[in-house]
Amino acid sequence: MTSQPIRLAALAFFLLIPFTVFAQTVVPPQVIESPAATYPVGRQESGTAVVLVTITAEGTIDNAESVSPEVPLEFNQAALEAVKEWKFAPARRDGVPFAARIRIPFIFQPAPKVIALPASPPAPSTPGTNGPGEEVEEVNVRGRQRKVDRGGSDFQIEIGKLSLIKQKDASDILQLAPGIFIANEGGEGHASQVFLRGFNAEQGQDIEFTVNGVPINEVNNPDGHGYADTHFIIPEVVKSLRVIEGPFDPHQGDFAVAGSADYELGVVQRGITLEGWSGSYNSNRLLLLYAPKGEREGTFAAAQFWNSAGYGVNRANSNASLMAQYEGNLGTRGLYRLLFTGYETHYKNAGVIRKDDYNAGRVDFYGTQDSSQGGDATRFSLSFDLENPLDEGVLKQQAFITYRTLRILENFTGFLNDVQDQTQSIHPQRGDGFIQSYQALTVGIRGGYRLQRTLLGHPQALEVGYYGRYDHTLPQIEQVRFGTEIPYKIDQDLTTDVSNLAGFIDLELNPFSWLSLRGGLRDDFFNYNVLNACSTAGSFRTGEPLNDPCPSYDASGFRSPSQRITASGSALTPKVTALVKLRSDVSLTGSYGRGIQSVDARYLSQDQNAPFSQLLAGEGGILYHRQWAQLDLSGRLVGYYTHVDKDLLFDPQLGRLNQTSGTTRRGIVAALRTTSHWFDELASFTYANATYDDTKNLVPYVPITIARSDTAVFGNLPKLRWRDQPFVGSLGLGINYIGPRALPFSQFASSTVETDASASLAWSLFKVGLKVTNLTNARYPLSQFNYVSDFHSRAYPTLVPTAHFTAAAPRILMLTFTLTLDPS
Repeated sequence: MTSQPIRLAALAFFLLIPFTVFAQTVVPPQVIESPAATYPVGRQESGTAVVLVTITAEGTIDNAESVSPEVPLEFNQAALEAVKEWKFAPARRDGVPFAARIRIPFIFQPAPKVIALPASPPAPSTPGTNGPGEEVEEVNVRGRQRKVDRGGSDFQIEIGKLSLIKQKDASDILQLAPGIFIANEGGEGHASQVFLRGFNAEQGQDIEFTVNGVPINEVNNPDGHGYADTHFIIPEVVKSLRVIEGPFDPHQGDFAVAGSADYELGVVQRGITLEGWSGSYNSNRLLLLYAPKGEREGTFAAAQFWNSAGYGVNRANSNASLMAQYEGNLGTRGLYRLLFTGYETHYKNAGVIRKDDYNAGRVDFYGTQDSSQGGDATRFSLSFDLENPLDEGVLKQQAFITYRTLRILENFTGFLNDVQDQTQSIHPQRGDGFIQSYQALTVGIRGGYRLQRTLLGHPQALEVGYYGRYDHTLPQIEQVRFGTEIPYKIDQDLTTDVSNLAGFIDLELNPFSWLSLRGGLRDDFFNYNVLNACSTAGSFRTGEPLNDPCPSYDASGFRSPSQRITASGSALTPKVTALVKLRSDVSLTGSYGRGIQSVDARYLSQDQNAPFSQLLAGEGGILYHRQWAQLDLSGRLVGYYTHVDKDLLFDPQLGRLNQTSGTTRRGIVAALRTTSHWFDELASFTYANATYDDTKNLVPYVPITIARSDTAVFGNLPKLRWRDQPFVGSLGLGINYIGPRALPFSQFASSTVETDASASLAWSLFKVGLKVTNLTNARYPLSQFNYVSDFHSRAYPTLVPTAHFTAAAPRILMLTFTLTLDPS
């Protein structure tokens, strides 16, 4: 399975070489560290202080002076103090460092944070001197458009040193957002089960996932409409993660029910990195990362290869992933990015275990009741986006294309569903295994123009944007004989063409120094064209042959087994957030929003109007942010409410999600992060009460409470040097508490605690480390269910609902070795 990705990896590395060779000859200074300025005490207005900074050929700051006399003196002084702490890589001409002068604007607003933008309009070139015979040129540093804060549940997480703790894949990064718990009942190559804010995103379908803005959720995937597999993302190239919990941003579209998550790519450490992991259960990982010096953080190429025998029975897996991106200059002030990703995997899956079979010793805790389960997947994507200042605003455009294949074989109920129909030939139970196959081609565009001006003495902004996506998919489900991949029945055979066109208006208003309003309107239109190639499945008449899974007749007589269905609809969703500043470090926030989730094609009827799940959400809370000389502290406490008119629940007899009645969720989110030059701590607690509107029963499988703490400690080891090089040590500890979870038929799953740890020691170009997951070697279920099954594990089947589980991994140790060549 890995031969093709290896060739693709080699091709991507060679394709990146022309970019670095033919890039512009002058590369401006690169910002390495950029701590924000502190808003001056006693001031209540907004302003922009511009600092002119001279950076030597060695990357040090030679001179910094204020060039904005029109703003208060305190703003200029705060900007100068902040920029003294900035660190740069020097400007380069044809690879040779030279002294350069840049302008850095600091935007001061009476809000919890002061924003430092490493982007400025071009200024006239003013050659000068920086010592005898050394010429200084003024160059421009280009930065991306500032993200607009959406209130109490907008978590913009810089990964930083928290990557020390686990970071095996992109799901580990996602758990840094408060209230998220990750499980997986489908194996290493299956999309993760994500719990967020009382929602059970069984395959990620309740969260809008994107990477650099490119959508990940898959339309009409047979395992779940909105299936989102993030395994293709290499964690070392993720610079930051933005999670908005709730539908409060007009940029959010389909699947943003519980919220949205966007992975922003970038590599700070430049150079060539070779990293190897080896550990328990014959698990091995190889990482090749190339981040060319002198290029922007968004320019890199990375290849990852993973294989493992897996813990217990039937858990072997292997995959390969490639991600290559070039980020270049567009004109004098703009940016563009070209991103390619490729991914392939093959994996086995142990599936669910009946708890009574485990208690009786019939099946081991890490065993399986059907060893044929597993799957394969591929994913290839290409995207191009640009961000270009135009007049008084910023123009953003993006285009993307993705090709995806997927095959999953699972069995949740054993021998239960293949009942003898009176019209069929006599047959025994053949088993409830099923193969879900999927092919999809996705193309799309998105863009917008954001205009910002100063009115009433404060910055105001307006953005108008659009989104378009087209998906051609081939979802299919076949029933197969137990323990094999031999099909005997077609459950679903569709060809779908689905388009989604949307437009939105986004406003950022600051009528007073203490009040900010953000939000707008979004209008989504969906069009479905679905060909059901086996619409007569299950429509029997007397004498139906046993081997005819798609007969050309039904109860009304002879007919074609195929049927076409077309439908369309639109929905208008308002979203608004208010931020009220009580003082320089404390703000109140409130948000209201409506959202939608498009419907799975299998639920459509001809000419159905507006086939959506619609939701309403609101929240309110308090934000705190304070900076000291060596410490940054931020925290928030938020209460939320969400109502969905149609929800989705896992149905084990179907092996996929099924529609249910409306649900309501209420809860609280508390989060705290504090960082300094030697430690980073992120802690959170969430409570969720999720109930059905009709019965008031708890929604199954949703944890009532989730608490998490991630701690990283790092720095030079005192008085420990060799060959004039310091030793750098780091320690990481992650503790995750998952409270009780409701199960069907008034049952509850017990709470669990997982602990992960890491340690590393670096010297010069080398680093060795140890990563440990499930440090205490606790034996506990990861996913838990309660339903009827029969795996022929006893003489007589019991048709009473019973507990099922998938086993969490035992303690796993991974030794790591990293070599960084020519670092900067």
